[in-house]
Amino acid sequence: MNIEIAAICDAATANGVGGRLNILGAFDRAFPPQFPFVIPQCAAAFRIRYLRTEAGTHKLALSIEDVCGHPIVPVMESNIPFEPVATGLDTAAINLVLNMQRLQIARPDKYIVRLHIDDEEIATLPLYILEDPRAKQANPPANNGEIRN
Repeated sequence: MNIEIAAICDAATANGVGGRLNILGAFDRAFPPQFPFVIPQCAAAFRIRYLRTEAGTHKLALSIEDVCGHPIVPVMESNIPFEPVATGLDTAAINLVLNMQRLQIARPDKYIVRLHIDDEEIATLPLYILEDPRAKQANPPANNGEIRN
């Protein structure tokens, strides 16, 4: 199997086996104004190319973890059919869109989206949800009346 596309995005749609994968607003970071933070809606979108010998049903698991490996949502699991490769073709592709609603982010951190197929990790995506560094620059710390050169 080969991952052709892997993205966290605002929205995604897929049509039919091997059809089009539409991705809107791919991102890997957010700077919310406060924590805890809720991402109202997002999706993880993947396009996986596979060989004729890999057709069949596969176990899929998607997790979102902090850098210490603690999941922030329950692992999403499903069995996914990889359709037989059409005659005359060497490979086929499957599009996966996993929609997430109201993703809760408790604290600023680097998060990792992990895609496993048949218990093998085949894709990882970083997701940085951090305090806005521009906010700190806009509000320099008070100098308590001291004059600095």
